[in-house]
Formats: sequence, C-alpha cells, structure tokens
Amino acid sequence: MYCGQRGNLTNEHVVPDFYHKTFGETISIVKTPSGDKAIPSPQEIGDVCANCNNGALSRLDSYLADLAKQYFSTIVKPGDRIQFAYDSDLLLRTMLKVAYNVARTRNQPIEVFQEASEFILGEKPRPSGFRVFLQLLVPTPARKTDLPLEPGTTEVPPLPWRADVYDVSGFPGLAFARSVSFMSYRFFIVREDIKVPAAVRKRLVARWLKQNKGATELTNKGIATVYASSVTVLDALKGNPTFETQLAKARKLKAEMEFKRKPRNS
Repeated sequence: MYCGQRGNLTNEHVVPDFYHKTFGETISIVKTPSGDKAIPSPQEIGDVCANCNNGALSRLDSYLADLAKQYFSTIVKPGDRIQFAYDSDLLLRTMLKVAYNVARTRNQPIEVFQEASEFILGEKPRPSGFRVFLQLLVPTPARKTDLPLEPGTTEVPPLPWRADVYDVSGFPGLAFARSVSFMSYRFFIVREDIKVPAAVRKRLVARWLKQNKGATELTNKGIATVYASSVTVLDALKGNPTFETQLAKARKLKAEMEFKRKPRNS
C-alpha cells in the first residue's frame, strides 16, 4: 500500500508496537462488518511489504519513539510552555503514515495518502499544500465530566493516541484535514486546495484556526514555542458520538479482562 510493488506482505502496526508497550495501552477498537469491536491487543494491518515495513516505515517509527521519549511521556498542564523541536518532513511523514494506516482500517478515503505515499517513504519531496499545526491538550478536571471515574480521580488525562478526520466542506480553500494525537500533543495535518487563490486560502485557514484554539503552525524552522491550549481532553471530543461508543466498548472489555484476572476463592 506504500510502494505499490508486489512482494511478501507483512503486518504493520497501525501505531508502532513500542508505543503501546511504552504507555501500557493494549485495547484497540477495530471496524468489523457488524460494527466497531474492542480487542485486547494493538491493531495491525497486513498490506505492507517487508521492504517498506523494515526500511522506511521502521525509520519513521524510530523518529516517533524519539518524540515519545522527549515529549509525549509528560502530560501538559494549563500554563505550560513547550519548546518543541522537530524535523518538519519527518514529522509530517510520520503523522501521514499513522493517519494512512487508520484510514485503511476504517475504510476511509485514501487518495491523498496514496498521492503522498512516496513522500511518506522518503523517496519524493513534500507534496504541495500540506501544513502541520500542534495543539497542546490539557487534562479535564473530574468535576467537569459525567464519565464514570475511579474513586479519587481528580482529572481525565489525555488518551494514549487518537486519529480523527474533519469535514472541510465549509472551507473551500482546504482540501483535507486530519489530526493525530499522542497524549497531550494533537497534530493537525491540513492540506490547502492550491487551485483556490492564496488570499482566500489564507483567510479560510485563519477561520479554521479559530475553531482550534491554541494551535501553532510547525513551519520548516524546526523549533516552535507552543503554549498549552485552553482545550481539555474531553473538550476535543465533545459531541463525538463515535468516540463515546468506542469508549464504552473499551471500558467494557477492560472490566471483563480485569474480572478474569482476579483470583478465585478455592
């Protein structure tokens, strides 16, 4: 699905296996013919050749591991300021790879990813129109949610990871918008429609940013000062019925797994 060549297919983790091990997150929500299902393991997809999986894609996983170690392991709090250092092309390639993996597992449109596949592999320059923004999510205070929480819980922390797709039909200067989140770090991948005049695109991107408070563009400078946004973890998911359904399925599976692990009286 990346190189278009025939060869031995291997399983590619939707999110790298090291990430699940690092953050102890092993429940995945997978799309099945009968609807979403929670499974007790990281999700994989079996359509990537061994050369890509063990070569270019593995190098992107290593880059993500560096980011996770340096940034994602710390939860951002209100008032925090982060000096985020990055390689602009490696970052976009990594986020596109994860978003592409998710799109295939959920039968979402993949044309943009297919067009960018050689860039993801590091074989061609960045396609035109792509921009990346970073929004730092903060925990939701427990008093501001009706979700069932463990006794003594004071806040709802960020999810280990999440990917979302956005409807940009109301922004004719934008052709594509997705986000990939790792803990507090929510990366927006936006592609402008370069057929639209630059002045119109600039105005529409500014309007889009107003809906995503605190998002900072990550240019090719390689370092950005990013402030914690006023958007909490649950604010970012408000009104998302798919998330609420998936969360319920994950909680149910987790409870079942914990029940099975409990020792039985003889």
